Amino acid sequence: MITFNDSKITNIENISKSIYNLAGYKALINTNIPYKLIDDLFFVFISSSLIILFFLGYKIVQSNTISHGAIIKWAVLFSVLMTVSIPSHSSDLFGYIARGAQQSIYHQNPYLETVDNIKDYRFNRMLCNFSWPHQPTTYGPVFIFITKAIVYLSNNNFLISFINFKLLNLTLYFLLILFVSKLNQTKDLFLIAWNPLILIQGLWNCHNDLVSGVFIFLGIYMLLKSKNNNKYFWSIFSLVLAFGIKYVSALIIPVITFYFLQKRTDAKVFVNLLLGFCSGLLLILIFSMDYLISFRNLSISSSNELISNLGLVHQSLIAAVFTVIKYICNLSNLQFNPDKLQFILKSSFYITFLVFYFWVLFKKKTNLIFEITLVLFIFIAFTLAKFHSWYLLNLIVLIPFLQPRFLKNILIALSLSHVYALTFLDQAKILNFVSMTMLPVLFMFFKEKRKEGSL
Repeated sequence: MITFNDSKITNIENISKSIYNLAGYKALINTNIPYKLIDDLFFVFISSSLIILFFLGYKIVQSNTISHGAIIKWAVLFSVLMTVSIPSHSSDLFGYIARGAQQSIYHQNPYLETVDNIKDYRFNRMLCNFSWPHQPTTYGPVFIFITKAIVYLSNNNFLISFINFKLLNLTLYFLLILFVSKLNQTKDLFLIAWNPLILIQGLWNCHNDLVSGVFIFLGIYMLLKSKNNNKYFWSIFSLVLAFGIKYVSALIIPVITFYFLQKRTDAKVFVNLLLGFCSGLLLILIFSMDYLISFRNLSISSSNELISNLGLVHQSLIAAVFTVIKYICNLSNLQFNPDKLQFILKSSFYITFLVFYFWVLFKKKTNLIFEITLVLFIFIAFTLAKFHSWYLLNLIVLIPFLQPRFLKNILIALSLSHVYALTFLDQAKILNFVSMTMLPVLFMFFKEKRKEGSL
């Protein structure tokens, strides 16, 4: 929580490690012990502490000696501590501030213009603290508008903007707990309220995946639990809003639509679904107007930036396979085209997922929520070419809707393993995917098989 004297700030390009601080500057710290080691050990200590508390708390929940109120009280304590903490191993929150400042101060379109084109951006506390100043934004128009609104309402002040983004996620976390508590399932309330991944990536690092995840949760909640006749309207409306933040919820709406088509549901249901969909799209269009108008000035360089942004391969199964093939080719002195190999891998993975997705759409659905969760799980964990642990926040919020079986257990395991996502090891490449995703899934798979065999 150190605020540095301006005269002692050193802004150095391509530095190996920096600290993000409430002064809004990127600064080096000289210590006898490397700061990187201090930072990494602190991250591991906090993460391990939350996991230990999670396991201890789960034993108490299983003994039925804890009330909803006690779970929520401790969750409030954990969440507030995470909210007041400065992000660790993530610069996304500073990126949200920069995107808002682009619009509020410099009147730029973040989809077409990049932060590094702003003069002396490295010395501007609103702009210099995130890792992708050379890339256009990848977020939905609803969230980009939110960044503009928060920075503008914060009077273009770095510290106030920082606090308001944190408060946004904290408010949505409390909203999530409120609705989960209405399900009246103590274990599920605990699994969400004390979930280490939500606390670390949703509140400590303040990723907007918690925002889209809460809207996805609300969409499914209203679809299943609401007794209001307009529940279908609000369900689809919430899912469309989630799409306006992060695009992954686009996979859910067709699955719900085909589900009701198979059931030959009353026409009133489809009217509500259609109205909710159209209303959500209309709201997104309203948020998007300023950005769409600027697209008439789209240059070749801007379009190339957008295309390169879509083509990133990072910390995913595709990246792991690509790296293995690359090492094999290098050891065998074989020549290969990296761009062509990446294209082949991405095409193969996405085509395979589309075949699976259409199979889910057209098959007879016996468990709608299971199939929605399975689609999101396969897409986020194994299909995306660019993957980060916090993307799972769009998925693990659905834990309360699942039966205590294989898929639910996998999501619980992933919400623990990805707490240790080794972002400080150059995103850890293969190690990160294998240790944080593949091994927990395989462990739960063989555990389930052994359980079935014993029956």
